[in-house]
Amino acid sequence: MAQTIAIVTSTGKDGRATVVAEKGQGCGSCGTVSHCYRGQAGRTEETMAFNRAGAKVGDRVSLSVQSGSILSRMAVLYLIPVVGMLGGAFIGELMVSEANGSKEGHSIVLGLTGFVLGFVLSVAISRTWSAARPVMPVITRILNLGTVAPSPLSSPGCKVK
Repeated sequence: MAQTIAIVTSTGKDGRATVVAEKGQGCGSCGTVSHCYRGQAGRTEETMAFNRAGAKVGDRVSLSVQSGSILSRMAVLYLIPVVGMLGGAFIGELMVSEANGSKEGHSIVLGLTGFVLGFVLSVAISRTWSAARPVMPVITRILNLGTVAPSPLSSPGCKVK
């Protein structure tokens, strides 16, 4: 489960809240922190979250996103084009006999065609999933009530959890 810290900027009656979280807060455990964002903190991002903890405006909260939902979407984006490329190359290999011409040329062309078609298919599936079932973080707990003073979002550098 991916987690980060955010500040609640507004709440709604529908059980959701708008939060501002800093991108790249997990830098403390990363060995390549000096290469990411040129060693500085990432930009902030405003997003909607399910407010299961009952947070109010100004609260510092912990956000969680189910890793499984992110991994399944990443698998679609990466695996479908690769399968299309391998399938196209295999079909190109089977299509032409040795006597009729170059197998490699057909395999390359059909492999690239399969990759492009797989990529288009994976983008279409990803957009459909995002519209039907958006990945929305959940406010799991309130860390500080009404934190309006200096927030972790205002200081430069990566944060250690």
